[in-house]
Amino acid sequence: MRGRAGAGVLVLVVLFCLFAPMLTGYDPYLPDLGRALLPPGPGHWLGTDQLGRDLLTRTAVAGRTSLLVAFAITAVTTALGTVAGAVAGLAGGVTGRLLRFAATVALALPGLTLALALAGVLRPGYVTVLAALVPLGWVSCGLVAHTATRRVAGADHVLAVRAIGASPLYLLRRTIGPHLAGPVLTVATADFARTLIAVTSLGFLGVGLPPGADWGGMVSEATALLVTAPRLAVVPALALAVTGLAAALVADHRQGLERQGVEP
Repeated sequence: MRGRAGAGVLVLVVLFCLFAPMLTGYDPYLPDLGRALLPPGPGHWLGTDQLGRDLLTRTAVAGRTSLLVAFAITAVTTALGTVAGAVAGLAGGVTGRLLRFAATVALALPGLTLALALAGVLRPGYVTVLAALVPLGWVSCGLVAHTATRRVAGADHVLAVRAIGASPLYLLRRTIGPHLAGPVLTVATADFARTLIAVTSLGFLGVGLPPGADWGGMVSEATALLVTAPRLAVVPALALAVTGLAAALVADHRQGLERQGVEP
């Protein structure tokens, strides 16, 4: 039930971000100082910001950026972690020990602090966020893929395929790969929620995406008006909280199914 609710909320958030700007018809970037800080009403359902821009439209457009960047980073880290973990799991020996050592070192490092340091050196932008969050983001998927590969590699059908001379690439793609999809997807869902929080945190601190481009940037811009117009910060913060909670519910549901031995 929780998994379906979370998935449903995620779908609604994506639909809102995609279609709300088309329905409102407002330009999310064009200032209109004559309409600055209008309260919620029929013309502007969530009111306007300090520059007269429709808050509903701005939240949807910023959501597109937040979700797209978080999804892109999660896709990259999932691919890197899965490949590294599967290769190390199949090879075993020194390769597997090196992967576990690298993962241990990465887990010991303060990820967000390092991301802030790197993002602070580079100019705000999409490449900066990728460079700040990808290097340590592969760890969870890598460990899960390594463990799952080691477990599957000892199965009778895998040993039989290896005995007839199948190449490691064939084993990873056709024999072992299908068994990794479930666990990796579960971890990737949880990683997406964490990555979304990290992306918006960098945006809030002004060292990630361009100012105001994502939910974190919107909250940062609204901090000076928390007393007079708190909705400018509450709306994007609430959108982030709902999205992160929905992704966490989906991940928790999948983890529960895996513990019960049910295919998610």
